[in-house]
Amino acid sequence: MKKLISIGVALALLTMVVVPGAVAAYTPPDTFAKVPFAIIQSGFELLENLWPDLETGLGIGMPWLEPVLGEVGAWAGGPLSWTVDMLAWGVSLAGDVIEAADALVTGMGMSLPFPLGDVALLFDTVACGLTTCFVSNCTGTFDPCP
Repeated sequence: MKKLISIGVALALLTMVVVPGAVAAYTPPDTFAKVPFAIIQSGFELLENLWPDLETGLGIGMPWLEPVLGEVGAWAGGPLSWTVDMLAWGVSLAGDVIEAADALVTGMGMSLPFPLGDVALLFDTVACGLTTCFVSNCTGTFDPCP
């Protein structure tokens, strides 16, 4: 029981040292939609930082796990989070196609029970929300918002 309490105290002290450093080094994601990926990345980075001490304290012999945790975290925060940008691009493209279809339908003198322009605006609003800057001083050239 004493060993379990000692490990708990050691983990608590380690957390008090590691977490402030991790928070200071944290850079927020560019878009709201990337926040879940950033949370996953920071979780893996925290485990990567804690792993040597956990491995020693628990007596587990898996030193290969530390670099794996780092790589998985970097992948989740990087390439995996890019799927949000790809989704926004696809949604924006769909909005453009629907807008062109609206012009085509109206140009032919036809009408639909609902305005396609409003549907296109809905798609553009979703694309805009996916790529809206998360912080006030963002940089970048992609701007789907009208």
